[in-house]
Amino acid sequence: MPGGTGHIGSFLSRYFAGQGHEVVVIGRSSPVRWDGRTLGPWAKELDGADAVINLAGRSVSCRYTPKNLQEMMDSRVDSARVVGEAIAAAGTPPRVWLQMSTATIYAHTFGPANAESGTIGGTEADVPA
Repeated sequence: MPGGTGHIGSFLSRYFAGQGHEVVVIGRSSPVRWDGRTLGPWAKELDGADAVINLAGRSVSCRYTPKNLQEMMDSRVDSARVVGEAIAAAGTPPRVWLQMSTATIYAHTFGPANAESGTIGGTEADVPA
């Protein structure tokens, strides 16, 4: 599970492990490390796996500046590309690849940062395109 150290990955890891599956989390701060951009020793974990769930991407918990927006996009595109390369190189590729990218659902604000209990957005007058 590339990028499985975040919020969704934590839930999925516990669920699948509880169902008796071996879960390998790949990330910057997990035992199997990667940078989200380049092939490396982590790719062997995908060879023979039943499924790959890629959740990797820069956190959306930030202000949506042009720099942050570009980093969010690049992190998702780069990780999907390199996971695809690892799957293509696998002797026994996974039968399933789930790709998930996320964005915030909270109201656009220049005030206090939103948290899990934040206001759901989408209808405010100044929502950026």
